[in-house]
Amino acid sequence: MKLEIENGVLKKIHMLYFGDDDIKEIVIPYGVTKIGYQAFASDRHQIDRITIPDTVTEIDDGAFWSCHITSLTIPDSVISIGNNAFFECDRLESVTIGKNVISIGDQAFYDCRSLKSVTIGNSVTSIGEFAFASDKKLESVIFGNSLTSIGRFAFNGCTSLKSITLPDSVTEIGESAFDYCPALTDLTIGKGVKVFGEYVFGECDNLKTVTLPDRDFKLDRKLFSEFSNFTINYKEN
Repeated sequence: MKLEIENGVLKKIHMLYFGDDDIKEIVIPYGVTKIGYQAFASDRHQIDRITIPDTVTEIDDGAFWSCHITSLTIPDSVISIGNNAFFECDRLESVTIGKNVISIGDQAFYDCRSLKSVTIGNSVTSIGEFAFASDKKLESVIFGNSLTSIGRFAFNGCTSLKSITLPDSVTEIGESAFDYCPALTDLTIGKGVKVFGEYVFGECDNLKTVTLPDRDFKLDRKLFSEFSNFTINYKEN
């Protein structure tokens, strides 16, 4: 196996010899600053453990597309996670996102079928479109207190997601961001939200309680499924 590295960018892994396809673990060399476009993208190799050094600042688009990793720690040095970075990583069960990541790209964790929980650090300001869509085993998401926008369809089809607490920092939630989350029973909305896309909480038919900041907070019933029947609570109580 050979790692192709150029000017600090890990561009690709190359399986060169008989038996390379069975390699399970890779430690990325210290000094690499960027994991390049589709560097590990493959449904061929069997790598399930990758160690990223704290010299890496960027994970490029599609870097781990269809990779077989089961867990990953993204170091604090990383600032951005690109579009489709972990697209269809169907064995990924847990991911720790470094505390300095600012943006999570479109479809970054789309269709990660084994992912159960996500903690989004306090530095993240935006979550891209379809970022965690169709992650059917995702049960819990903890949002950091710097998050301002959640993209269209970001958590659409997360059928195991049980509760959502949106921090006061969130100002905009895109269309259908939490559409078709039938396991969702509890929702808390922060006081900062000014813009709701259409059908944000559509087909969340089992919602039991929605907690709002205060009685002056306006919430359009059309954001929800016509079949959902929930009780509204207020934080001030």
